[in-house]
Amino acid sequence: MSPRTASATWIEQAAAQFVTVMPQHVERLSWDSWRLRAHQDTALANLVRTASSWSPFHRRRLAKINAEGFTLDRLAELPVMTKQDMMTELDDVFTDRRLTRGLVERHLAGVGEEPELLLDHYITLASGGSSGTRGVFVLSHEGIADFTAAVLRAGMAQVTATTGWPPPFPIPVAMVMAPSAVHATRSMTRVLSSIATITYAPVTLHFEEIVARLNRARPAVLVGYPSVLARLGDAATANLLKIEPKMMLTTAEQLLPDHVERMVAGFGIRPGNSYGSTEGLTGTAPPGSDEFTFASDRAIIEFVDADDEPVPAGTIAHHVLVTNLTSHAQPLIRYRMDDSMTELPPASEHGHQRATVNGRNDELLTIDGITVHPLTVRSALLRHQTISEYQARVTAVPTGSQIELALVTSGPADITRVESDVTAALAAAGATARVTATEVDVLERDPATGKVPRFINTAAG
Repeated sequence: MSPRTASATWIEQAAAQFVTVMPQHVERLSWDSWRLRAHQDTALANLVRTASSWSPFHRRRLAKINAEGFTLDRLAELPVMTKQDMMTELDDVFTDRRLTRGLVERHLAGVGEEPELLLDHYITLASGGSSGTRGVFVLSHEGIADFTAAVLRAGMAQVTATTGWPPPFPIPVAMVMAPSAVHATRSMTRVLSSIATITYAPVTLHFEEIVARLNRARPAVLVGYPSVLARLGDAATANLLKIEPKMMLTTAEQLLPDHVERMVAGFGIRPGNSYGSTEGLTGTAPPGSDEFTFASDRAIIEFVDADDEPVPAGTIAHHVLVTNLTSHAQPLIRYRMDDSMTELPPASEHGHQRATVNGRNDELLTIDGITVHPLTVRSALLRHQTISEYQARVTAVPTGSQIELALVTSGPADITRVESDVTAALAAAGATARVTATEVDVLERDPATGKVPRFINTAAG
């Protein structure tokens, strides 16, 4: 069996799976708290049983836990799991004993724009996350179909309310997202091929090329990062972008009021907002709202303080603990995510968890008058498996702009290659800067939020 499988057949299978599971996801939108609780108890018991049986990492941690009949009431009995815990012992975290960190990292190093399977079954993903600490993940090709359905189910419910499912005609969709299939959003575009005609514009392209692609496509649905869709709104206001989307959906970054104003000015509609993490937590907020409804049938959120103790609804949580009920190959149980959220009261029409989300917002970089998305730098760094944390500082120098990279590494790093990769990524986006990288022991964190600002831009346009 080849460790790397080309995409054509499994993409067709994943696309067909997406069509099959979407009606189930739409039905789950209205589940009340009792229906959700029954589902969560069953799914959690299965997850704990699988993790303790097949993952040496979890077997050690859950040795004193009786997995039989495990319920949500007992979740706090389980130890907290951090990204550092996971990455340090990743070989033992996997329940599929064929998987190793080395195998996954080698696969990731070869991933380009198109997703490819590892061991004929897994998509490999890398994430810097809001904390900036590198994490690697595997997801079955059936899992990416389910993940895509979870992210899009609220919007699809609206789109197909009158046409039925699947829609009788392909929906023209444009997605302005990650350039590489190491990000889940790239695989999502392939899954959607069953119901949509997709125009894909990586955010790392020259902005003028993104505008040109969208003008040719004339999409009815526009999906992308808020910072980029706001720039596209500006281009529409200036009559450079001539499209009339009927629906917009933002993802991956914090949606700021300024973003919304610029999109409304350019397109005349407000965007919906989605939350999708590589760790499996998904949620959506309707246009004009910052209140997310999370897919509690797929993941459980605990809102906690700095000591992992629960905080009441309405209180800003220092971070959250997420238990992914669907990922059995790489179980994430009470997994710490550094996103700050505030839990909201339950809704009357469903039982899913609700919250506002703070953070996850990277500033756009301005380099000699060229606006560059931070993902341009981040994607280049994610290819280097020993880089565990990073910070990029853009400064003005007499010869132009300079990017100083501070890198925390877990092993030997080819600094020259890092500098070359980031320089090339910037050049592909139309920007020129002198890139220097330095290994450091630790990055200074914000004393108020506990976060590391990933991108610091002191070079004015």
